Amino acid sequence: MSCRPMYTELFPIWNSSVYNRGMAIRTNRTLLTRREAARRLGVSERRVSALRAAGRLESFPVGGGSLVTEDSVRRQAQWQGADGRPYSPDMAFGALYMLSGLDAPWLGRQQRYRLKGYLRQMDAENLTRLTRRRAMMVEYWCRDSNLAKVEALIRPSAATGALAASFQLTATNVVEGYVTADALDDVIRQCRLKQGTTPVRVRLHVTDGLPAGEGPMPLGVCAADLAESNDPRERRAGLETLQRLIDEYHRKEHQA
Repeated sequence: MSCRPMYTELFPIWNSSVYNRGMAIRTNRTLLTRREAARRLGVSERRVSALRAAGRLESFPVGGGSLVTEDSVRRQAQWQGADGRPYSPDMAFGALYMLSGLDAPWLGRQQRYRLKGYLRQMDAENLTRLTRRRAMMVEYWCRDSNLAKVEALIRPSAATGALAASFQLTATNVVEGYVTADALDDVIRQCRLKQGTTPVRVRLHVTDGLPAGEGPMPLGVCAADLAESNDPRERRAGLETLQRLIDEYHRKEHQA
């Protein structure tokens, strides 16, 4: 009686050479080839071998090679992207733009390759933490009559104005968005913003690394801003949208 390899999911290792050797791997865990593990982690196959040797990746021997468990690859992906060091602004914006279906031309090819590997294993909570240093958020008081001017001078984000409908939230009288550090003083002067005065009417995300563009920020950035909110409804809406974008990204990558 022949021995049939047992996998939860069959990847490129499912071929006659493995079967004819009579290899029986008795596990209900998903197993990946070294190439598949490297693709998911955004690293080289040699690096996968080094991670196996260091005990970072769990594997099963198969003939002259080995198969890596998917759950150990997932843990490694979270560790290498979530080891307490948030992404740089360029990488953070790159991740959120890519999830939004947009290009990130300010990143090099190797950076984009690594990000793709990270995003394959990412969840919304982890992504929110890793991208939190994309900008510095400052709150201001502003006259209601100047809020429209603020919105026109910045790149709106979160649930500002019409963006609220994208998250099934009710629009508020708080304007939130992004501005470059060089343009901040001009916005403060023109709109007569005051810091340290309540109620808060304006939240500005200030950064030197704001990607070029006009109009509202991409959906992924808006969702990440909401995911950092102290308001439970906004936070939930942001996390749910981020997770949906991540799931859609996974499906597109799988179909590619």
